[in-house]
Amino acid sequence: MTEAKTQAKKTKVVTKSAQLIALLKTKTGADVAALSEKLGWQTHTVRAALTRLKQAGYPFEKTKTGTPPRTFYRITGEAARSAS
Repeated sequence: MTEAKTQAKKTKVVTKSAQLIALLKTKTGADVAALSEKLGWQTHTVRAALTRLKQAGYPFEKTKTGTPPRTFYRITGEAARSAS
C-alpha cells in the first residue's frame, strides 16, 4: 500500500453531527450563534439539527444567561434511542 492510502485509512472522518454533539456535551453547552460559526452552518440549520437530536432522544438542558440573554443548549446524557 502507498503511504497516502495508509494515511487515509488512519484518518477518522468526524461528521458535522458528531461535532455538534461534542460541542453540546461540554460543561457549558453552546448557543446557536456559536454553533453556527463553529460548524459553518446557518442558524436555521443549527436549529433544525437541534430538533433532530431532540427527536432522536437526546436529553437537553436549556439555559438563558447574559445581557442580552442568550439561550445555551447542553446535552445532559445519552440518546434514549439510536439516532437515524
